[in-house]
Amino acid sequence: MAENGRRFDTAEFDTAKHHPRRDRKAPKVFGEHTVPRWFYRIVLILLLCVAGTLGWMNRDNLAPATVLEWAQARVVGMGLGDGFPHSIAGTSVQPQNFLSADKNVCFASDTSLTVLNSTAKELVSRQHSFSDPVLKLNGGRMLLYNLGGRACQLESINRTIRKINLNQNLIAGALARQGGYALITEAEGYRGELTAYTADGREQSHYWFSDYYPTAAALSPDGSMAAVTGVNTKNGVIQSALYLLNLSDSKVQQPLAVYDGNMLFDICWNGDDAVTAFGDQAAVLIDAGSRSKIECSYGGKQLTAYCASADLTVLGLSSYAGSEDSGLLILNRSGEKLLSPSLQGTVRSVSVFGSAAAALCGSKVYFYTSSPAGPAGTCDAGDDAKAVALRDETSAFILGVSEIRKVSSR
Repeated sequence: MAENGRRFDTAEFDTAKHHPRRDRKAPKVFGEHTVPRWFYRIVLILLLCVAGTLGWMNRDNLAPATVLEWAQARVVGMGLGDGFPHSIAGTSVQPQNFLSADKNVCFASDTSLTVLNSTAKELVSRQHSFSDPVLKLNGGRMLLYNLGGRACQLESINRTIRKINLNQNLIAGALARQGGYALITEAEGYRGELTAYTADGREQSHYWFSDYYPTAAALSPDGSMAAVTGVNTKNGVIQSALYLLNLSDSKVQQPLAVYDGNMLFDICWNGDDAVTAFGDQAAVLIDAGSRSKIECSYGGKQLTAYCASADLTVLGLSSYAGSEDSGLLILNRSGEKLLSPSLQGTVRSVSVFGSAAAALCGSKVYFYTSSPAGPAGTCDAGDDAKAVALRDETSAFILGVSEIRKVSSR
């Protein structure tokens, strides 16, 4: 179209194109709801809280050296072995040196230290020259020492961490969950000396015993405290002392308790505060936090096997030496009786895993659970069975004269 020589565009004019651009909302679909941002923040906070709680609960295992050893052990533990039974012909293993940890079986023979996984793959096989070896496990490490000798070595799945030669004969050793360790030796002018070491092998402290001869020791998870049993005689009667030592205190510390007629010969520290001492007449259950203690008498029976965890204490008892009338006593942390089944034959070995316990009696393994309290099955162990070590709640390793076997309650 033209007017007076001018040309005009007569196309329809769209005014919407020239308005400022606005964000267009997507059409709402019935049933859909937008999740607000605060919801994601709450979920993130909850996840961080859970991670923090798990980290705190496992703080003993989160030291850099411990984490590295754990990771390396997982790599070494991968792979399959030839399965059980596994021959140990030509060697001799004492029942107290037959243990289970992290679902592996660990044992010290008269010639070597060996660790097998659940398929009998050999994770560790290291020679030693100890005439009377004693093995302790904790926190992924192993302490092997020569009782009455002057040598010991600290081991992990991956390597020999440290070999130690002492100036005095060894009486006992202990291993903390965080990697520290303690050695008790003879000492001139004293009944004995305890030397505590950090995880990297530095001497942490010394304690000299002047009244009682130390017989056994155990360490708290962080290695800051030691539980020690000691014995002496008074007026012809055996007298035992129970110490809870603060290893940062250089002053003389008095025993927590003294017992007449009960010879305390072994002790263990499980969890944060659960300490159990074993004697020939009674066991003593201690809460290291409150320093409270409970003495649990055997009722005149003979102790034939023992074991403890943070929650359970398991005792194998016999009416007299060689008696076929035997029984098991399973106690909770408060010393209350959970189970006391009667068994035929001598209870030669007991083991604990979580809420489960096992007893080797004759040629059978008897499984029990504490929650709910009751029997959980039996299985054949073999006529030559010497010791049992629970792998988990339903399976166990068996020490035979010439081989290691694996059994199950199912």
